[in-house]
Amino acid sequence: MTAGTVERPRRPGARRRRLGRRAAVFGPALIVVVCGLLSLGALRRALATREGVAHSRDVLEASSAVLAALLDGETGERGFLLTRDTVFLEPYRGARVRAEQSLTRLRELVAGRADEQHRLDTLTARARDRFASLDTAIADAVSGRGAAAVGIVQHGPGKRLMDEARRHIAALQASEEVFLVQRQRSEDAWRRAAVLILTIGTLIAGVLALFVNRNFDRALRDRRIALDEAQVANERLQDQAVELEQQAEAAQLAAFEAEQATEQAQLALHVAEDSERRAERLQAATEALSSALSLEEVATLLIDQAIAAIGASSGALAVVDDDHSLRFVALRGISVFNVGDTIPLDSALPLAAAMREKRPIVLERPERIQEGFPDVVARHAVDGVQSIAAIPMENRGRILGGLLIRFNAPRAFSPGDRSFMSALSRIAAEAFERARLFEAERSARTAAESANRAKAAFLASMSHELRTPLQAALGFAQLLRSGVFGTINDDQSEALARVERSQTHLARLIDDILDFARLEAGRVRVLLERVPVREIIDDLVPLVEPQAVLKKISVTAESADGLVVAVDRQRMRQIMVNLVGNAIKFTNPGGVVRVAARPESNRVRFDVQDNGVGIPADRLKEIFEPFVQVDDALTRTASGAGLGLAISRDLARAMGGELSVQSEPGRGSVFSVSFPAVAD
Repeated sequence: MTAGTVERPRRPGARRRRLGRRAAVFGPALIVVVCGLLSLGALRRALATREGVAHSRDVLEASSAVLAALLDGETGERGFLLTRDTVFLEPYRGARVRAEQSLTRLRELVAGRADEQHRLDTLTARARDRFASLDTAIADAVSGRGAAAVGIVQHGPGKRLMDEARRHIAALQASEEVFLVQRQRSEDAWRRAAVLILTIGTLIAGVLALFVNRNFDRALRDRRIALDEAQVANERLQDQAVELEQQAEAAQLAAFEAEQATEQAQLALHVAEDSERRAERLQAATEALSSALSLEEVATLLIDQAIAAIGASSGALAVVDDDHSLRFVALRGISVFNVGDTIPLDSALPLAAAMREKRPIVLERPERIQEGFPDVVARHAVDGVQSIAAIPMENRGRILGGLLIRFNAPRAFSPGDRSFMSALSRIAAEAFERARLFEAERSARTAAESANRAKAAFLASMSHELRTPLQAALGFAQLLRSGVFGTINDDQSEALARVERSQTHLARLIDDILDFARLEAGRVRVLLERVPVREIIDDLVPLVEPQAVLKKISVTAESADGLVVAVDRQRMRQIMVNLVGNAIKFTNPGGVVRVAARPESNRVRFDVQDNGVGIPADRLKEIFEPFVQVDDALTRTASGAGLGLAISRDLARAMGGELSVQSEPGRGSVFSVSFPAVAD
């Protein structure tokens, strides 16, 4: 101790207070840096996951586009075959180009995924095979071979190829939807993590700010004490006072930095919340548009979503008509136009200019409107407009329309605002294209249904007209055989008998055509009743026995006791006679046909088995189609119109049953029809 100085005793806890002051100085900055790094990492991961979500949605969109192109091609081909109008060939050719483009896009999207690449290769082959089949049918129709074209439609592999294409597309979409759900969950998790980190960082920074203020107050108290004792303190105490002043300045600086960090964190949180709200708006718009099927509904939903999401005062949506003019289909808060008004595409309006130049036009202040489009100032001034945004709606390089958003105050459009409007315009273009395709498909389906009804009416009318003279001819033949018009010899009697058999066969064919016409028109009624299976079997044998005896074929029938089904007795007899008659028809003389009924789970199954010629495996599905027979060589010896199996299947389904077949060429066939069993 030197003379003239006073040694100040050390206060307990001084070291702890120094450590606290240092923590107050460096702690907030460290917390801000750590929270910033963590939130930045979380946001980056969320953005990376969002790119994966967009990739999955691109895959789903491209796969749906492939299926839509196949359907458009098939619709164009059938429209041309029905009408011979070349107008239907334009969507067909466009469908082929779109299908190839969508397949190419899919191949780029699933690159590096072996299973999806293999599935895409198969889908590409099926799509090209389908278009090759359509080309063949159209070429036959153009060259005048209409029957050949219709034959390709009826007997070709089109349905199988379309079913396989749908199955592969469904599998591809199911796989991609799993990825989409996983990526969306990951994106939500990282976004929530970023928000949580920012929230926790803000809270910690606030607590540390309070701690700094407390430490600053303590420092001031220590300073006052030091000043009170300065008279008796030595140079060491003065040095301590200087140190305290430096610590106070550092604490103030730390508090200021903590306040700035808090403001930045709040700004980042606001930006994140704003982005989340816009994403929710886009999601809501997408969900709402998915159920909108008309152009007017789509336009109204888009305008409402855009105005609400971006805080606009008014807006409009216009589409490009065939004459290259713009037609307003939805308006909100605009007094100078009405829905249905049109303007030329080359007019000096922001919306028309955006569509011509294929880029958004943003005018943030009245001065910009005056500079770029002086002719529209008066129109917009009526509604008090001071800023404008015009965004074109583009789909696959084609401008479909435009979106106009107006504000009653100057508006600085942030990158987030521009991204939101661009995304909304893309969604709008896709929704408009989907609505247009839906209307086209509905028109085509209506035309096809009308053609089917006309065909059914024609068949019914012609069958009725044929039946009347046929019955008269059959009656006269029977009268001749009975001797009403005089005695006839044996040869004449045999000739008349053949006439009767031929007329009876023709009457059966006409009945089949009438049944087929009624089934297609939906006018066949079934009256279900409880029928014992034994009665069905017993009634069947006498009906088919003459045909079997004529071909020297043995027919056996057996049934388990106590089985009961709910069917229409007459229609059930028609099904069984058709199945057994077909078995006899395609079985060589001396063959065997077996009929058996047995329970199977909660159903009753009727089997008709023969040892005839059998059916090739590639024809098993086709034989249930109308006017289809197994083989041309057979149709020359086995008569029929090819309607029996089609009618039998439809009647079985009308009664809650199902008809199936198993066959092997050269060894015979087994036709099975099953119905739900009922309690005896």
